[in-house]
Amino acid sequence: MEDLEAFAAKILSDLTALPEERMRLDLLGRRLSVLEPEGAARLIDAIYKKGAEDKAARRFLSILVNPEGLRKALGEEKFGSIYHASVKMGLRKVSRLFTDLPPRKTGVAGYEKEEEAKMEFITLGQRRMMSKSNVKDTIDRLLSDPDVMVVENLLNNPRITEKEVLKIASKRPNSALILKLVSTHRVWSKRYEVKKAIILNPYTPPRISVALLDMMLTQDLKLIADDKTIHSQVRLSAKDLLNEREGK
Repeated sequence: MEDLEAFAAKILSDLTALPEERMRLDLLGRRLSVLEPEGAARLIDAIYKKGAEDKAARRFLSILVNPEGLRKALGEEKFGSIYHASVKMGLRKVSRLFTDLPPRKTGVAGYEKEEEAKMEFITLGQRRMMSKSNVKDTIDRLLSDPDVMVVENLLNNPRITEKEVLKIASKRPNSALILKLVSTHRVWSKRYEVKKAIILNPYTPPRISVALLDMMLTQDLKLIADDKTIHSQVRLSAKDLLNEREGK
């Protein structure tokens, strides 16, 4: 266990020194690839147990939100072998991290309000240009746009505020791609209320929500655990985390 703790500390230290998420994922993939699947699963579990209050562990947890990033860094074979090892050892938190189930609900983002519906008659190219506008009214009218590039432009727009981002993250129905985009954004994914809104949205892929749970306050974990509108895997993960925090 001491060797595992030392290895975990070294990985966290090295990850913290890197400036970009892609570089951190590549490093994580290389480090985990030298371990047997059981050792890799134990290592991830050990880092999880450090909790989100640990700054280095928090950075580690943030790069695990993107399921495709982790899968690509490890490769399909290693990804699958760590999943099977975690199931065999009863490491439920790790196994859920390596499980990719569909959202509780599926739908397509789109304009619903009458005053916004006219946006659908504007060409996609025009809407993509408009999403870079510094006009507040234009930004507000595009918040329900179903196009991922439009939403990405909005998230990168210096005029957008957390209030508008929360509208995107809370929108129902919404597409999994747009919710994933918000959950991995370099700026807005760090905001607590945005993370909570993503978790509580039943259209969010459960794998993303599970990866965000450790960053939630205990009172919000209780809310999530009792919310029957979201995926059962997310609720069960929240209950397990609550039990851990309460020493059960």
